[in-house]
Amino acid sequence: MQQLEAFLLTSYGVASYATLTANGFPRRTIDQALHTGIVRRVARGTIALPQADARLVHAARSQASLTCISAADILGWWLLTPPETVHVRCDAARSIPGAVVHRGQRSAHRLIAPPRQILRDAFRCLPRLDALVMAESAVVTSAVGLQDLQEEFSGQQDWQVRALLGTIRRSTASPLEVCARFHLLNAGLRVETEVALPGIGRVDLLVDGWLIIEIDGFAFHSSREHYRADRRRWNASAAGGWITLRITAELVLHRPEEFVDLVKKTREMWGLRVRRRQQQ
Repeated sequence: MQQLEAFLLTSYGVASYATLTANGFPRRTIDQALHTGIVRRVARGTIALPQADARLVHAARSQASLTCISAADILGWWLLTPPETVHVRCDAARSIPGAVVHRGQRSAHRLIAPPRQILRDAFRCLPRLDALVMAESAVVTSAVGLQDLQEEFSGQQDWQVRALLGTIRRSTASPLEVCARFHLLNAGLRVETEVALPGIGRVDLLVDGWLIIEIDGFAFHSSREHYRADRRRWNASAAGGWITLRITAELVLHRPEEFVDLVKKTREMWGLRVRRRQQQ
């Protein structure tokens, strides 16, 4: 029984009879688990742990797979906005109450679509920045290879998505960096992400090779020590004569035009002075 529970946990708590029997679980073991209440039958040929995510149960009952932002949420990818509605993929063109339906080929044995399909649906469905944040998270966590993702969008009509994918960096540390870089590149600025500077360490963004941008967003730091490390880099950059902007998460996420304007004004004010210093 413990082995069955452990296996179901690796499948996010939901699996079909076919998947379980293919992985060596006898039918009598499954039936006994149902009888004792360890699992429950949620759809024809599908069982789930009592604590299984309701979205997966909904997909199983609808003979569909989770995709787009719902799948990304289950997989723990970065999201800018939590999903308000379940997004599913199904083979047939049909409506499913309480769900956004993406039509496309799916495996009957998978309740979560493969990463490439998830991101294909995301770029068709979501604002470009939301989809880019998801895609970069998938690449950073090695859920999908960047080359594989580029092949997924190799069609002539996908040129805009390919351009966005070309900005992805495996070293990106947070969704805030993705957003900041997106807005700065759209403004025509030259931006580098997660740059290692001598005596300072790794900085979030570097514009024109001299303007450091650090994003303050404690919610996206993995520990308080990382927050302190940001402060140490700030002090080191100031002592070394670097120009540093500390930007709040709220500015990047909710007032991007103001953020870009601040960066441009700083470039104009300090740019000539920095270039003269570099020429000396």
